[in-house]
Amino acid sequence: MRKRTAFFSVAIAAVAVLLAGTVVRGGGPQSASAVAVVVASPPPLTSCRVGDYLFTVSSGPSFVSCDSGECTEIEYKVSPNPEVAFALEGKGIVSVSNDGTFFDPCVGIGSFGKGSCHEQAVRAFPDDSGKFKITLAGQRRPSPTSVAIGTTDASQACEILGVGLENSPNPDQTAQLSETVNFKGCVVEFTRDPRTGDVLQAQLTEDSPKNCTSPFRDGRVLTPQPVQSLKLTLPDGSSLGNGKFGDGYISSGGESCTTRVIGGKVYTWGTAPCP
Repeated sequence: MRKRTAFFSVAIAAVAVLLAGTVVRGGGPQSASAVAVVVASPPPLTSCRVGDYLFTVSSGPSFVSCDSGECTEIEYKVSPNPEVAFALEGKGIVSVSNDGTFFDPCVGIGSFGKGSCHEQAVRAFPDDSGKFKITLAGQRRPSPTSVAIGTTDASQACEILGVGLENSPNPDQTAQLSETVNFKGCVVEFTRDPRTGDVLQAQLTEDSPKNCTSPFRDGRVLTPQPVQSLKLTLPDGSSLGNGKFGDGYISSGGESCTTRVIGGKVYTWGTAPCP
């Protein structure tokens, strides 16, 4: 018998914090100060509707015991009961009830979940009561996700509570956080120090297409360049000068490349030729 620990009510509060966004307003480079306004996004819905179908979180997310030790489980109910339903959950799915199937990250089903490399797409077959259950390895955080009836039309999907990344480590432990950025199928995983936010390594994922490249790399690992080496030139040849600081993205090379500036370092990647 599996041991179950529900954390649904706590999960809702946690998501509100996790999804908090920061908006910074100022007067441009000459501004002496800026005012930071933190706006908390609402928690993801526990029910949503796709046409005539109503999806509801009927159980969880809950921590349960499983073959690998600890898992996180969530159950959805669809009314009226469809023959098949679809969902996206975080990487690390171990099972779907009623002989449902799940797919590798980035793959998706049709257009549903394609290119979403931090999640896995699920094809589920609800039971007689319209319910299906998805189990992921480890103790996971709640996260907004999508459920759907069809897989080719975005209007057939809606947002609902789901299961995402693993829980934060004990503050006394040293761990690494990962962030993936997908540019036209070329996915770079940024590994960062959770305490400082510094990028420890950036590399193209193994499932990125073979034509994904970077002007500065060692194998799949992107070699960061100092932001001072980034020179911005206008089409008329005039220069805006070299970079000094900032955090953002620049698309270049006929939109075949993207450049990310983060932590005083520059990372460039995309499809060949790049740049």
